[in-house]
Amino acid sequence: MAKMNFNDYGRCMATYNSWQNGVLFDLCAQIGDEERRRDRNMFFGSIHNTLNHLLYIDLRILGILKTGQAGTYDARTIVADDFEDLREQRIAMDKEISAFVDATDHAWQDDYRELMGLDGVTRKLPRQLFLMQLFNHQTHHRSQITSELHKVGLDYGITDVPLTPDLPL
Repeated sequence: MAKMNFNDYGRCMATYNSWQNGVLFDLCAQIGDEERRRDRNMFFGSIHNTLNHLLYIDLRILGILKTGQAGTYDARTIVADDFEDLREQRIAMDKEISAFVDATDHAWQDDYRELMGLDGVTRKLPRQLFLMQLFNHQTHHRSQITSELHKVGLDYGITDVPLTPDLPL
């Protein structure tokens, strides 16, 4: 068996990400709109706002991956106010991420992006790092929602990457 490379990483993580987002949205559908929108003292307040934040950041990071650019950041952006619309956009985004990592043009991997950090320091970073950030960011906020779902008695289940169904290896 060949060793895993960065392209394999992207494909595996896109498959994992899509699987985990499906689980997340299925569970969030069970608690209803009022519970999804209730302020739970999360960083973005509610589960609904956190789901929106995830989609918004994915849109931004995918833009960086595709073009090297992203517009001005606004933490209060609501991509979709309706849960079913949000779910449909999440599914479409996950398909777009998968299509991006499945593409045969990997020239973007040799490019860099300048990014100013919260400390005011501008760093020149490989664009590959942003793909890693996309998946890391998803996991971070899904875990926050998982914790809230656990509080209302819903078991999120398995989150182990090696147990992802249909890993493309």
